[in-house]
Amino acid sequence: MTQISALIVEDEATIAELVATMLDTQGIRATISHDVAGAMQRIEDGDFSLVLVDLTLPDGNPDGFIATAQKRGCHVIVMSGDPDRLAGYAPLPLLEKPFRMKTLLEQVRQVAPAA
Repeated sequence: MTQISALIVEDEATIAELVATMLDTQGIRATISHDVAGAMQRIEDGDFSLVLVDLTLPDGNPDGFIATAQKRGCHVIVMSGDPDRLAGYAPLPLLEKPFRMKTLLEQVRQVAPAA
């Protein structure tokens, strides 16, 4: 079985670490980036099958990053505490903050069933 790798793009360190830990318990190798620029570098250098991206990042809008991730074949789940902003990203899988870890894992399993 191929190991799933995830890139978590989240500027709040506590949330990023919690999500990474939860994914790790499911056998998913997680990498964290705290901004769009770092995420762009990591997506170019790495081989990720899944991306979880916050919509509010310190260095700007993640739309270009999301498009790049999708072009590279990554499954994308978007996260935000702003339900109106989040709704604009449907039909992508959406996680409204605060979310339960169980909800996160359900989303991950829907987009990456091998998880």
